[in-house]
Amino acid sequence: MLQHGPRPGESPPPRVALRVGQRSEQTHRKHKPSVVWKEKHPENTEEKKQKDNLRFGADVEDTQNGRQTLMSPCVGGSSHDCPVPAICTDNSSAEIYQHRGTWLRLSGSRIEYCRCDSGRSHCHTVPVRACTRNKCYNGGQCSQAYYSPQLFICQCHQGFSGKQCEIDTQVKCYKDTGVTYRGTWSMTESGTECLNWNNNALVNRMYNGQREDAAELGLGNHNYCRNPDEDSRPWCYIYKRGRYTWEHCSVPPCSKVSNINCRSGRGTDYRGSHSVTSSGATCLKWNSRILANKLYTAWRRDAYQLGLGSHNFCRNPDNDSKPWCHVLKRNRLTWEYCNVPTCSTCGLRLRRVHQYRIKGGSYADIAAHPWQAAIFVKYHRVPGEHFLCGGILISSCWVLSAAHCFEEGFSTNQLKIVLGRTSRATPEESEQTFQVKSYTVHQRFDSENFNNDIALLQLNSDAEDCAVETGTVRAACLPMTELQLPDWTECEISGYGRNEEFSPFYSEHLKEGHVRLFPASRCTAQYLDNRTVTENMLCAGDTRHLDDACKGDSGGPLVCMKDDRMYLIGIISWGIGCGRKDIPGVYTNVNRYLDWIQDTMKL
Repeated sequence: MLQHGPRPGESPPPRVALRVGQRSEQTHRKHKPSVVWKEKHPENTEEKKQKDNLRFGADVEDTQNGRQTLMSPCVGGSSHDCPVPAICTDNSSAEIYQHRGTWLRLSGSRIEYCRCDSGRSHCHTVPVRACTRNKCYNGGQCSQAYYSPQLFICQCHQGFSGKQCEIDTQVKCYKDTGVTYRGTWSMTESGTECLNWNNNALVNRMYNGQREDAAELGLGNHNYCRNPDEDSRPWCYIYKRGRYTWEHCSVPPCSKVSNINCRSGRGTDYRGSHSVTSSGATCLKWNSRILANKLYTAWRRDAYQLGLGSHNFCRNPDNDSKPWCHVLKRNRLTWEYCNVPTCSTCGLRLRRVHQYRIKGGSYADIAAHPWQAAIFVKYHRVPGEHFLCGGILISSCWVLSAAHCFEEGFSTNQLKIVLGRTSRATPEESEQTFQVKSYTVHQRFDSENFNNDIALLQLNSDAEDCAVETGTVRAACLPMTELQLPDWTECEISGYGRNEEFSPFYSEHLKEGHVRLFPASRCTAQYLDNRTVTENMLCAGDTRHLDDACKGDSGGPLVCMKDDRMYLIGIISWGIGCGRKDIPGVYTNVNRYLDWIQDTMKL
């Protein structure tokens, strides 16, 4: 959804006119706005001093807080002591060049020779030929100037950039200690932007872009974080408070982002790499120059804590409804929400509360079975709402149940679904109630033998989502096709059904039971009063003869734990009596209907 105007708390966006072909982000050439720098905690260790000596050489100063930094030769001097270096910045690559420096650049389909003269670039087209020795990494095409063969240019494949195509523009994190990191992160943990490794002030330092092995170390004409000396994580040089120093970078380790491809809740702690908005626009970097007057940028004191930096990943720094980012639409600066998927919390539940055992099961709190649904019906000639069957929440707007519960052909306005209720008939404060938008009974349901005993109900809601996840409302996980559980695995059933086979009343309270999956050899007509058992069914029972599903539990869940989540293995379908010795209950085998469920949800 496109949002016009500034974010709350911001001044109106500045008018930005971009020339055709001009980059909207020139982070390496911009002058930062005045900010209050967040100080990095000093590391008063011998190891830190040794690193400083290696990275800066001998001319370092011990500051009062124990940090060692390189004093700028301009500190305390006049402007005559510190002439501004005549540096040229190439607009196409953001690379910097010293006075009289020369280089090649790509301009459209032509290659130009450029020379830096007192801070101004002078370029003209020159003939080129293939390099006598390929100097480009990652499959880049190398060309050298015909009359100046020492000058070369690499034309990189998509996803790579840099003088020698050594920079991976798509990598989002560093592995191990980041020695091999070649990404484009250029912000330190204090929110300071890194210096270009070719900066004049670094020319005599141990690590700079002019080293013979610079390319192997990842150093070059850029300001991206690197770890050339096998430190604990990537770092870079910075200029801060009149001094040259270094800091570790805020680039995340892959161990923390490899699985972060979704958000929880509003996504305020989302630190993934999604960078496209709902409309398909690419996000701007949070340190883009045109965001200088915005409230949420990489230059905030708390930028690191908010997840902002030299990247364009979606974030939610202001506790909005979901992650968003700044975008440029029709040369106008605005912002949009991102469609970062919600993390699946299916099959998770709160710590189990104490259960009270009764005959035929145990009283349970709905928080122990938050996927349990209660389905009610209004009969045409009978006043009030009447409990019909159980159900299982499998996603925000969908509930599974048993097909035989709907043999009477109810209309949708006769049905109601209640989630988050421990008591069968008494409304509770935390419950969520929905009308049914539509429901589908399996087209091949057989009412004689209960084959294909499955139905899918869609909840009716005006919002994009239906059920809101809480401690008492949460979906059960659907199993993966390849999920195979061993025979006699202990699983759980739950419902509001009768306590006894011949009881005239449903339970007033949610109950649970523990049953084991029977082997296929024990799930046959021989053990079920010669009733037909198909491959779409499975059997489970309590070898202690204590727990079993009963009338009224139909449509409810048979869930089993796998990797700390509860997976929906079966739907309570039918049985011979309730809790009879050596006779299991029969359940719809959910694994057989995964495609049907997905296809029905798409209708």
